[in-house]
Amino acid sequence: MNSTHRLRLAALALFACGFALAPHRATAQTARDPRGHSDSDSHARSRRAARDDESPTEILRRARTIFVAPNRHVDAEYLEYKLDKLPEFGEWRLAIVKDKDKADLVIEINKTALNYIFSVVEPASAKVVAKGKVVAVNGLVAAEDISHEIVRRMKEKRALPE
Repeated sequence: MNSTHRLRLAALALFACGFALAPHRATAQTARDPRGHSDSDSHARSRRAARDDESPTEILRRARTIFVAPNRHVDAEYLEYKLDKLPEFGEWRLAIVKDKDKADLVIEINKTALNYIFSVVEPASAKVVAKGKVVAVNGLVAAEDISHEIVRRMKEKRALPE
């Protein structure tokens, strides 16, 4: 048995053990109301409900921070650089953050053949507020095209300050 196989078995055993114990830990740690919901569930649900009714336009208008999710198709730092160079980015007072938990928006990128597909997601509600595709021969060209495309889509929803 090789080491990779042993690691997979160990991970599976830990997962199964944690899964079997999870219901017992949850009932011991959280108080439940008569309907069977925990206090933390209702708090998370009310926090989510406040944002669930927001439209993608409202989400884009109130956003102040952006995180570029690491991916193997486009260098995240180069995309950050290209976004930061665009004048609209500065006029909107958007900032790039290195911590996903502090971001109002997250940019995710996937690739199929020469198609670079991007999504701008609000992490709190997991809503996709903008998405699109660019065709490029490599990640450097794609980063530039994606930055322009993201700003173009944001312009449709978010006015520039005068």
